[in-house]
Amino acid sequence: MKKKILLNVVAKKDFLYQKKSIHFGWKSDISNGIVFQNSNLGVTLYYFAVLNEHNSFEYDTFGIEERAHNCVSVVVNQDGNIGLLKEYRFMPERYFISCPRGFADSDEENRVKCSLREIEEEIGEYQLIESIDLGDLYQNTTFFITPIGVRLVKINISETKKLTELQKAEDINGVSFYSIEDTKNMIRNGKIVCGITLAALAKYFSYIEDKRVIEHFD
Repeated sequence: MKKKILLNVVAKKDFLYQKKSIHFGWKSDISNGIVFQNSNLGVTLYYFAVLNEHNSFEYDTFGIEERAHNCVSVVVNQDGNIGLLKEYRFMPERYFISCPRGFADSDEENRVKCSLREIEEEIGEYQLIESIDLGDLYQNTTFFITPIGVRLVKINISETKKLTELQKAEDINGVSFYSIEDTKNMIRNGKIVCGITLAALAKYFSYIEDKRVIEHFD
């Protein structure tokens, strides 16, 4: 299980002392307005000044820009049940029930490829039935400059029995499929609190409701 420590000057020196070839992914270039940048992840934290209507300085802040093809996926199996992970997130130091999501491997990997790769890594092997674009979502409109994509991915998958080494490396403790009603109950009961997952599920519920309305009038 991964854990975090504050990377202050002392901690950084200790890491370098233990292993001089260690590579820190985040670089700072504050002279060009970049607080931190990680080229491997495709994430940049920019430093901004906020001006009022008279172009006078009010306060400073930061904005986060990610790759355009990062995405979260709502996975639905052949029985119409929703696939959710139980995974440990080291930043808040707790387990979450969440949809599979992740960073695009490169600027060339589109959302469809990113989505399908992340599902195979986090849910397991499957046969693709259909992949549908559900649009965009912004994780936090205070800080995020770019949205992430939301995909509905319908799959045929056998019952998962054993976690793979890749799932364990991602701190995934389990994969389960839930009915729509059970999923909504988990939201009502506070068992699903991941904001990205809640937003993605809201898009999915809206999508299937729209389909029911259209089918009713056809």
